[in-house]
Amino acid sequence: MPDVFISYKKTDADRVRPLVAHLRAASLDVWWDEAIQPSTSWRAEIAKQLAAAKCVVAVWTQDSIDPEQGAWVMEEATHGLARKVLAPVRLDLVSPPLGFGEVQYADLAAWSGGAEDPRFQHFVGVVQAIVRSEPVPQAPRPTHFEAPGIKLQGVTMENVNIHVGGGGAPHQVRVPPGGSLHIGGDGDEDAEAVSAAPRTRRERRPFSLSMFITQAIGIVFPLVAIVIFVFTMGDMACKAGNAPSFFCDALDILSARGK
Repeated sequence: MPDVFISYKKTDADRVRPLVAHLRAASLDVWWDEAIQPSTSWRAEIAKQLAAAKCVVAVWTQDSIDPEQGAWVMEEATHGLARKVLAPVRLDLVSPPLGFGEVQYADLAAWSGGAEDPRFQHFVGVVQAIVRSEPVPQAPRPTHFEAPGIKLQGVTMENVNIHVGGGGAPHQVRVPPGGSLHIGGDGDEDAEAVSAAPRTRRERRPFSLSMFITQAIGIVFPLVAIVIFVFTMGDMACKAGNAPSFFCDALDILSARGK
């Protein structure tokens, strides 16, 4: 009599294989259809193992929740649900198929495949509890943040404020004084730590007369040069008859006032 029956879609076999291996490493007798021997009636063997299993693990993925492609998975999961030994697990960001929405699944959509992952360890605890007919343990409080469709590995956060913007406002991750955000890859013992320093007000520079005069000269001198250039070129254009009459009249008035 197997402890665990794995119900999955054949197209997900490579993704389910680590799940099977880690469950077996946790001293659980796991059966899935790769154990069917040649010349054996696979339909009869599946029915036999499904009826005898103490826990039925249904693997929800894009393929297995499809009404046509995942019909076998849903039928096998129905047997587990009827016997109250169903332990669903999600490997994709999908919702359970119709009829299974009230059964809480283990969310391993962001699982990297390691047995040490707290989410996987909790899932193992759930399966072991069902096999032993014991109360199912509560899920641990999340200590990580993951956006849908994004896998964050080797990331731990302490005292970090996450602000989700609305109305076009940007999303922000704020690390207050004393908090930290550690980012490191698999096996990286020296993960980089990013911590926030207290914000300081912008320092006001003392007033400097010499600096003020320098800046004023830098603005006034170019303006004077432009005015002289305009008057000189305008006078030449008027004498050559190449400037509009109103411009020349205005230039004559300004020149007379300057005298």
